[in-house]
Amino acid sequence: MDSKKISIRPTLNLSSSIPIEDFQNRTLRPILKLQNELILQLFMFFCAKQKIDILNQKKEKFNNTVNTITRKNSAFRNQLLGLIIGQFTVEEFEFYKLNNSELNKRIITMIGQRIEDNQSEI
Repeated sequence: MDSKKISIRPTLNLSSSIPIEDFQNRTLRPILKLQNELILQLFMFFCAKQKIDILNQKKEKFNNTVNTITRKNSAFRNQLLGLIIGQFTVEEFEFYKLNNSELNKRIITMIGQRIEDNQSEI
């Protein structure tokens, strides 16, 4: 099962000698790229349910809205983390368990950046 999960991920040629950064480049970035469309759809769905008008916001306000939603709304934040963690292999999850606080911060930061960078698609 783990090899199937890895086989569907996009291949990115990034590496680092620092274990957390290597995990980010080897695991998190490909998963985020794979899940990008779903992340954007989940964000739009959340905003619609909360009656947050994101369609007519200028770039700076949009970025502030994304930052507030992804960092302060714990239920939505946990949904986003679940989208990513659910794609881990057992070995990757073992590494995640040892570094979950730092990795959660990195995941949320990267997701927020992806949403901001894709404002035109929303």
